[in-house]
Amino acid sequence: MNIRPVKTEGDYELALERIESLWGAKANTQEGNELDILLTLVSVYENEHHTVPQPNPIEAIKFVIDQQGLNQSDLVPFIGSRSKVSEVLSGKRPLTLSMIRALHTGLSIPAETLIQEGSPFYQDGDDVDWKKFPTSEIVSNGWVTDLDPRTQQEEIMRNLAAQAGVDNFLTQTACFRQGTRRNAKDDSFALQTWILKVLAEAHNIKIDSNFNQSELNYDFLRKVVQLSTLSSGPANAKEYLQNKGIKLVIVPHLKRTYVDAVLLLEKGKIPVIGMSLRYDRIDYFWFTLLHELAHLALNHLTASDDCIIDDLELHNSLDNIEKEADKFAKEVLIPKKLWVASNAPKSAKIADIICLAREADIHQAIVAGRIRYEKKNYRLLSRYVGHGKIRSQFN
Repeated sequence: MNIRPVKTEGDYELALERIESLWGAKANTQEGNELDILLTLVSVYENEHHTVPQPNPIEAIKFVIDQQGLNQSDLVPFIGSRSKVSEVLSGKRPLTLSMIRALHTGLSIPAETLIQEGSPFYQDGDDVDWKKFPTSEIVSNGWVTDLDPRTQQEEIMRNLAAQAGVDNFLTQTACFRQGTRRNAKDDSFALQTWILKVLAEAHNIKIDSNFNQSELNYDFLRKVVQLSTLSSGPANAKEYLQNKGIKLVIVPHLKRTYVDAVLLLEKGKIPVIGMSLRYDRIDYFWFTLLHELAHLALNHLTASDDCIIDDLELHNSLDNIEKEADKFAKEVLIPKKLWVASNAPKSAKIADIICLAREADIHQAIVAGRIRYEKKNYRLLSRYVGHGKIRSQFN
């Protein structure tokens, strides 16, 4: 008996030839024992190198139809209507959870075949109340066109999610974890819709550089905020971050949402910062951007499907990561040693503000905004925080 390990395709082919010549050998003979050993070696090699992919859900359904002598109308009890059956089988409509359950129970199609990675929306099912999503606002904003928000709510939301490259509506519910700086008055459906649009905008941005977490330090963030001295600083910041593998997108907030920004990971690895520009001011833009970058620098995203929602008007957040991000952002924007040494925080005089801004190499609106915040007086220096200077750069 001369048996070799099966490590390569050549070994595999030789083993198959030998198995063919030994086929039918009696058990407990030399040839029979050799056959058993070769079959084991070939089986191990095939499991590792010649795996047969599972059929996709549609192929599985069509196979069962053929095997059981069914036609499309026989699927109506499981899928819902003739039109839905046609759309599912043509790939135009994804399977929902209720469809999967019915097909698994009624036709004995394995659930693991119907539920595969990348099967869009398989978890949302028919339990989603599509009417709660702000579909009229989506259409009026031009996010989705040629669909009627009165009768096609599901189609509108699936269209928006397809733009976002999202496989599952429920993926984003992780964003609503306890401890995020989220306003209690937020409408969850409107907020989730806004996040989908952020992802849709990010999906359209192609980047050539991979994000490197080790580069995201204090010096990196200082370079970002120094761009504020330029008249086109916000647009330059977007380009600079994109070159570092970070996507910055601007999406106006929806009614019944109170959100300034969201930080999440596209495809579990590409950082995306979505900003609403709810307040079109230079100081607010730069603090919001640096706050989200601080979250990213401090590794506050703990999971690939996690995200952080921020309403920065909630000044007294009890969340430790929010306190950390606030502290880091303030230090990057205006280093503490410069702030303490300056007369600007006490005097609030324009000359002192300009002097501190030059020393910190930042826009004077950032200094004016910090003074307003520290003094809790938002009538103060209102002419110097850059009202109406941001949105126009992203139109």
